[in-house]
Amino acid sequence: MFWVIKGIREIFKSSIKFYLLASILISIIFITQFNYWFGDYNRPELNSMKEEISQISIEREKLLLENKLLEEERDKLSSGREAIEGEARSELGLIKPGETFYVFKDSKEELPQSN
Repeated sequence: MFWVIKGIREIFKSSIKFYLLASILISIIFITQFNYWFGDYNRPELNSMKEEISQISIEREKLLLENKLLEEERDKLSSGREAIEGEARSELGLIKPGETFYVFKDSKEELPQSN
């Protein structure tokens, strides 16, 4: 390390030029390090942005899956009247006009409990 400094001193025989060059190099290093740690796009902020990006990508994957399921349901329902009727019967318990709706209870529910 000292031989580098000696070489620089020999190049710049005047001590003012040497110290001027050294101060310029030190200031450049300081400015770049300052921007790295405290600038607009500093290191801690970049880490938090990476975490936010990963959370958003996970949420995006969930939304893509939900979209796929909704598209499948849309395709199923647009296939015809029977699909819509089947969905209405299973989800909403609807019946056609003229049909009779029966509810069957389990035999266990009908038996009175004796104590």
